[in-house]
Amino acid sequence: MKVLFVVSNLFFSEPLGALQLSAVCKKRGDTVRLISLRQHSVNLVLREFEPDVVAYSATSPDEYLFQEADEIVMRWKEQTGKRVLRIMGGPHPTFFPEVLDKMSLDAICIGDGDFAIHHALNAFEAGKDLDGIPNIATPSHRNPSKEIVSDLDSLPFADRDVFYEAAPDLIKVGIRGFMSRRGCPHKCTYCFNHAYNRMFKGDGRKIMRRRSVDSFLEEIKCVVRDYPKVKFLRFADDVFAIFADEWLLEFAERYPKEVGIPFYCYVRPNNMSDDIARLLAKAGCLHVGMAVESGVEKIRNDVMKRNMSDDVLRRAFDQAHRHGILTSGNTIIATPGSTIEDDYNSFLFTRSLRLTFPSFGIFMPFPKTELTDYAISIGVLEPDFNYRNLRPSLPSAMNNYTDSDRRFQQNLVFLGAIFCFLPDFMLPILKLLLRTRLTFLFKPLGTAFTTWRMSKVFPNAYPTDPVVFFKSLVNAFRHFAATPTKQVNINRSA
Repeated sequence: MKVLFVVSNLFFSEPLGALQLSAVCKKRGDTVRLISLRQHSVNLVLREFEPDVVAYSATSPDEYLFQEADEIVMRWKEQTGKRVLRIMGGPHPTFFPEVLDKMSLDAICIGDGDFAIHHALNAFEAGKDLDGIPNIATPSHRNPSKEIVSDLDSLPFADRDVFYEAAPDLIKVGIRGFMSRRGCPHKCTYCFNHAYNRMFKGDGRKIMRRRSVDSFLEEIKCVVRDYPKVKFLRFADDVFAIFADEWLLEFAERYPKEVGIPFYCYVRPNNMSDDIARLLAKAGCLHVGMAVESGVEKIRNDVMKRNMSDDVLRRAFDQAHRHGILTSGNTIIATPGSTIEDDYNSFLFTRSLRLTFPSFGIFMPFPKTELTDYAISIGVLEPDFNYRNLRPSLPSAMNNYTDSDRRFQQNLVFLGAIFCFLPDFMLPILKLLLRTRLTFLFKPLGTAFTTWRMSKVFPNAYPTDPVVFFKSLVNAFRHFAATPTKQVNINRSA
């Protein structure tokens, strides 16, 4: 069968979930194609490829893009009379299964789709319905049994071919992404992981799963061999290192000998011990991401439930710097219940940590997260807020801020990283700039600085081909300066 995977955008970071499922389909014998809704014509691809299955991989802010694309698919299906399975996977249907009815889809996948898509395509090919397949919900079977892929080594390696066929220029970009682990044990209130854990825990299912070092290194070596220009690796696990355990010890010993390419990974600050920093440095970790989230301890712990003190954060970044590891981290401002004084103090604390690549973003109220529910409960967010196309640089959706406050916060998003590197005597100038109406100037300035700074923490990853480099630069600028094509009403649903 012909399977068309549809994602919203293709950028430097490969859509590893879709690529994993593409590999499963190819192993089944299917022909696969990948497209991006922001870069490809759905009409043209439908006419050329004539898919039997359209598989959407969706995140919540881009739901409207998939709705628009599905309308095109439905018209094409009616015109051709072709039997087509329309199925959606990814984070959005997992946490918002109501999309099944909202888009009148044939099915959605909740959670891991590796086994689910295999069984779903077998059933569709045989002319059977999809009812009864674990993790697959249909209009007639809305509460499927739950399944987790425990043995990650049993899965085929992510299908890189389909990605570079869809975005050929990106093969000249030196970053490649991998995952060694699935699952996150933490309960941060702004994240969906705690909701996922509630959904799937029990019945012996293991939320935290990890590939063997053998499997992980073998995939990396295959990609380095088959896709040249690899200069930097990105390990996309929610948390790459939690303990200095046997896995990390083996990885740190073998990786520099068998691969030896600099890499980036995420570590939670309270996990960054001297042992972990030493092992990561030994392995060749050039850059580690550790989220600050808030520079105000009370907000960080009481509201976000990060459960770490200022001293823990300071020690974590000091450990990384002591071992020669570059650092990046995001700080959320406009957290529900906070003030602009809190936001400025968060900036000052982040600045004191001396991150190599600090970034700032405005809280995005994704529904069904604990922090969004908290915002509604204290009356600073309307219950019917429209989350469509949320972006971390949009004005805050919290209704307790004035227009001047929102402008202050946006200016801080664009200028904060720059002023983290300027001397103390420049801080009074920042406080003056934050109150101005010059956001339209600060946005391109901040975006350009962010793009340049990224080249420092992902060295040699940008393509040397001047045409491809220019395209990559434009895409990077669009990515970080993204202004939604359909503006979100900051107080009420549109």
